[in-house]
Amino acid sequence: MTDATTETALEMTRRRYEATPRELDADLQRMARGDRGCLGDLMAGVGALSIIVFGVLASLNMVGWSFMIIGTLMLLAGFILSAAAQVRSAPPRRRALMEGPLVLGRVVRAEPALYEPSDVVLPARVVYAPGRRFDGEYLRALGQRLQDLLRVDSTPPELAAVAAVMRDANKVDTVRIPAALAGEDEAYLAVVAVDARRLPARRIEDGEITLIVDPRSGFAEHV
Repeated sequence: MTDATTETALEMTRRRYEATPRELDADLQRMARGDRGCLGDLMAGVGALSIIVFGVLASLNMVGWSFMIIGTLMLLAGFILSAAAQVRSAPPRRRALMEGPLVLGRVVRAEPALYEPSDVVLPARVVYAPGRRFDGEYLRALGQRLQDLLRVDSTPPELAAVAAVMRDANKVDTVRIPAALAGEDEAYLAVVAVDARRLPARRIEDGEITLIVDPRSGFAEHV
């Protein structure tokens, strides 16, 4: 990507989303719906599978048809849990999308598929600094220091939380980056769902993406 293309893409995003409070366009409205929660979706999936399995077994006279009730109850319970989680998470997400600052983020670790043109949505480790919202040079240097953590055998105790998010694919925390790496500036490492369809070339090219964030709640959304 050329510098001109990068600047044009960033300028377009800033024109759409930098001013706050912002109006929620169609894209932001979809993001504001809230998270369904993993537990409810898992229960619903197991319930649906149980209905199929017990239905087949019942048709072979191996179990009674009443066993399908178990799957039905799990399906309903999962749906209710997912709906409740979505209702709880929607208001803070909507508030963050309306009022949270637009910032430049620097991808420091991501799935390989995000570096190839695609329509995938995959998690990535991203750094941002609310006080230096569009300071690409600062973020690049900070990102390099975070990547260096992956190459050391022993991590200092004050950097343990940041190193855990960098190394552990199951971590989804947003953590403040200690002064030993970030200096006097407030900076964060977040796990962000990067949507390749929102990138100019449908892939990560120069490592920079734009986010709407709320550091207090750990919210960070790729826009």
